[in-house]
Amino acid sequence: MDVVTLKKVILDEDAALFSLEDDLLLKAKAIQHSILPKLNVILEESLSRVRKTYGIEVFKENSIIHSAPNFREKRKNTLKINYTYAFFGLGACHLPIWSGIKRLDNKPAKIIPYVLGYRFSDNGLSLVFNPVRYKAKYTKETNELFLNFVLENCEYIQTIQALSGMLPIINLNNKNLTIKPYRDIIRDYLNEGFYDLRFVRTIKSPLSYCDINSLIQSFAIFFPIYYSILEIARGMKNPFENILSMINCCKIVNEYPSKEKENPLSTKRITDISMIENKFIKVGVRWQVFERDNFKCVSCGKSANDGAILHVDHIIPRSKGGNDTIDNYQTLCHSCNIGKSNKSEINLRKGTTSP
Repeated sequence: MDVVTLKKVILDEDAALFSLEDDLLLKAKAIQHSILPKLNVILEESLSRVRKTYGIEVFKENSIIHSAPNFREKRKNTLKINYTYAFFGLGACHLPIWSGIKRLDNKPAKIIPYVLGYRFSDNGLSLVFNPVRYKAKYTKETNELFLNFVLENCEYIQTIQALSGMLPIINLNNKNLTIKPYRDIIRDYLNEGFYDLRFVRTIKSPLSYCDINSLIQSFAIFFPIYYSILEIARGMKNPFENILSMINCCKIVNEYPSKEKENPLSTKRITDISMIENKFIKVGVRWQVFERDNFKCVSCGKSANDGAILHVDHIIPRSKGGNDTIDNYQTLCHSCNIGKSNKSEINLRKGTTSP
């Protein structure tokens, strides 16, 4: 598979896909062949920065990829559901190695309720840490595990939150909630048996390369919290202090600046053509073009299975009078789209120059 760089990922009007309801099959295929592959590229870059920052290979540390929707062949009707979001991120592997948590039925815990990853919806792209899945299966002590961890490391976690931009989602329906110290809010959660404490950072669409890069920085900075919870679930003691000693937030931010430097080869200039072209494509038409072209680049034949990120290209550019009609659109991968530029009027589906 070709190496797909982060700068090839464009999430301009993609969020509008989730508002489509009249063609669920097309919507599901678009998520499967376009949205999830883009989220996969973002996660791969996130894990690369974790390796550089902490020297940790996450998949050797009992993590696996979690994605949703999960288009498994054995599952029926997966292409007929009205999906409202797509998720791609990390979660614990499904093995009976989690001695630090207990199930109510005393069976070995094979799944633990913590995920860290990217959620894309009509609201934009979010980095989320969700610690509450499957909570009904676990003991009170296990459900309190994350809150006690936050309480014991409150000052450090607040600093990580501030640096990463990850905000806690506080239960606003709690009638006892008032403006009070963060530590006291966590204690209230414990006293009331409320375990749904999430962290999220959202950037609304359209998203630029700098926006996505900023979320990846947040992923790297927030990673010690996810990693520590997995270590605690394995029965380890005080893993948080060890990984905190490895983090250098300034290095993460400076090495991957949030703002692009102005130069002729900046991402903004490189993707200018495709971003301008895509900006005028009506919601839904983009996905119809992909479906017509079988979610493959009409030039080289590559698809998401080959690591390709797909774009919709105007055969006759708008700058030369090209129409915004489906007959004037074709599916190109990023490399072929940049190679074609707006100077070419070749209809790559037919191999001819348009009249």
